Amino acid sequence: MDSNGKPFNGYDSGADAWSDNAMNYGIDEAVGICGRYLEMQLKYEQPESEKQHCRELFSAMYEATAGTAVLSKIVYPYDFKTANNRMETSYYHKNRAMNEDCTRAIDDAISASCYKTNYYNLELAAMSVIGGHGFQRVNAVLAHQIQKHSSDGRYSYQSKYWAHDYIFHENTHTFLRSHATLIEDFTTYVRKLHENLGAERFALLGNEENGDDINGYRVIRSIMVNANEGYVIAHNPDACDPYVCWKLSISDDGERRYDWGLYGEFQDAVNGYNARLFVAFN
Repeated sequence: MDSNGKPFNGYDSGADAWSDNAMNYGIDEAVGICGRYLEMQLKYEQPESEKQHCRELFSAMYEATAGTAVLSKIVYPYDFKTANNRMETSYYHKNRAMNEDCTRAIDDAISASCYKTNYYNLELAAMSVIGGHGFQRVNAVLAHQIQKHSSDGRYSYQSKYWAHDYIFHENTHTFLRSHATLIEDFTTYVRKLHENLGAERFALLGNEENGDDINGYRVIRSIMVNANEGYVIAHNPDACDPYVCWKLSISDDGERRYDWGLYGEFQDAVNGYNARLFVAFN
């Protein structure tokens, strides 16, 4: 904090800090600057005013970047059998390695947040890991840990209830090494951050649309992987298969073309959307 009591180089709020860095350096560079700042705060005892500043910074950063396709935040959705049928086993294994990276990041952040014996900045640790790996992957790693230790009384009923609905593919997660009580507290902060941000809005990458109508299907979500190609999800409530994931191609004159559709229920379209993104960004 500076001599006027303003944290992060004199900014009045975390939101101001994010906005100024994003405007001056661009989104990608601002993510790095603000992410390093949050990591630095792990090592020190923080007054409530500084914690609130970090919350504001994290919220503004996540809000601004939630729809951006960052590889570490894209989760490959299929089990090994399905990936094999799709000739995508290499991506299945890549996703497993990314889960392992996330697991290590959680353990490392918990350890780094111990600013003195038996005192931890676990809320800041949660912000740091989510900033790098996204809610979807962090939630899955934590839920897997809690499900596999459901008889452990050090995990609360609330955390076990929260973890209960996650469905996992075989051998896709590793186990955390941190003490169970620290994992429990870390999980509590992750859940609170998710709720406070309304992060279910960001469960799918890309932008919400009320867009083109193609044979009764209206585009509701889109994301570009380069200047001329992307993927969309469209919905037709009257169709036997009400949802579809299409590949989007944009011609030089701006015409949009949709093809290579994957039809089914909502989760089928979401899985196709995430898998195609994961492959494209690898």
